[in-house]
Amino acid sequence: MMVRPIPKHKKVRLKGKPLAKLNLDIHVRDKYICIIKGCGLHVPIGEKFHHEPCGSDKEDRIEKGLLLCYEVHHDGRHKGPDSEAIKQECQEYLRGLYGNG
Repeated sequence: MMVRPIPKHKKVRLKGKPLAKLNLDIHVRDKYICIIKGCGLHVPIGEKFHHEPCGSDKEDRIEKGLLLCYEVHHDGRHKGPDSEAIKQECQEYLRGLYGNG
């Protein structure tokens, strides 16, 4: 019996106009505001969305992107003392919109 390897998932990585459109779509969906409860800071269209998960597992898909303010939460998600709490809120937000997919 021959064992077939599990197909590798190809990550979606966009450039140029498709990436700019995705960034705009995420800004519109999130109403140009940081998604962290109680924050409410405006995220201008010139700022790129945050990938969740971040790092090597990130993908350019609407169900994997959200807005975080750079003043507090975007930096904090990557290296702050509240990183884990911000990560949880990001994941819950996306799960609320798109399910567990």
